[in-house]
Amino acid sequence: MTKKYDIHPDFAKFPVVTLTFNAVLLWLINAAMRMHCFFVRRSLSLTVEQRFILRADGSHLKVFTMTPHSPAPLVPAPALIYYHGGGFGITYANLHLKSCERYANEAGCILIFVPYRLAPRHPFPGGFDDCYASLKWVTQNADSLGIDINRIAVGGDSAGGALAAGVAQKSRDKELVKLCAQLLIYPVLDNSCSTPSATEFIDVPVWNAHSNRYMWDMYLTHYRDAPAPTYAAPGHGELQGLPITYVETAEFDPLRDEGLIYISALQQKGIDVTINETKQTVHGYDAMENSEITKRSMLARIAFLKQAFSASNHYGAP
Repeated sequence: MTKKYDIHPDFAKFPVVTLTFNAVLLWLINAAMRMHCFFVRRSLSLTVEQRFILRADGSHLKVFTMTPHSPAPLVPAPALIYYHGGGFGITYANLHLKSCERYANEAGCILIFVPYRLAPRHPFPGGFDDCYASLKWVTQNADSLGIDINRIAVGGDSAGGALAAGVAQKSRDKELVKLCAQLLIYPVLDNSCSTPSATEFIDVPVWNAHSNRYMWDMYLTHYRDAPAPTYAAPGHGELQGLPITYVETAEFDPLRDEGLIYISALQQKGIDVTINETKQTVHGYDAMENSEITKRSMLARIAFLKQAFSASNHYGAP
């Protein structure tokens, strides 16, 4: 592996696997992860509260608000609404909770964590609708939540990055709220899977080109013979009028090139983009939290959030 790709030793031993998104296997993975994360949530160094959002069909979406203990954010506080990765079909992991703990504590914000509905049982737009509903709920309840409506950001990693970027586009189109930022960590953006990295990296650790195609087939199962619907693949969306953006890419990640293309497209629209183009890395590399590369990326994300929450003018060109 290291002879073919110049992957840093911190990540070179990550497994090479292809995920076919078999429904039974996903159920087993998700059951184990939910049990583990139940205990992790209880150990976080902040206040975690469950909240429930009413969906249009009468069911409820459970979200978690994470509020720092000390120093407590000023009221009204900035907020980050975070959507976890997992290929649209896998639930959140310890990595997501621990990262969000740091974003809340170190950027001084209230964090809303959204366990959205998962494919294949709920392909697009099920999970996306949950993510947009969470933003709508925050804007409608900002006062009672102690949130500054002018300092709301969305963020996510991998598939969560796709959800965050799509939510930002829909929020702009529906004039729901002017987001102050979007934080996108090795985001999923392009369902065509046609970039060089999305075709060449068939044998890299953690996430490869084959898994990427299986993911899109599952997530867009109702749209296989049609263009991706609006907001599903945000790399194909309209980008004008979006907030300042952080985009992080990993060198040996099938998603790398679509991230770089998205950066260029945002810049062409006059959007201020903070770029973290990590080297010798693979998708999900930050699971190795003790790596110096991971530590630098975490500090870069937190610095971006601090900037976004303090800036007076968050938007790019109209």
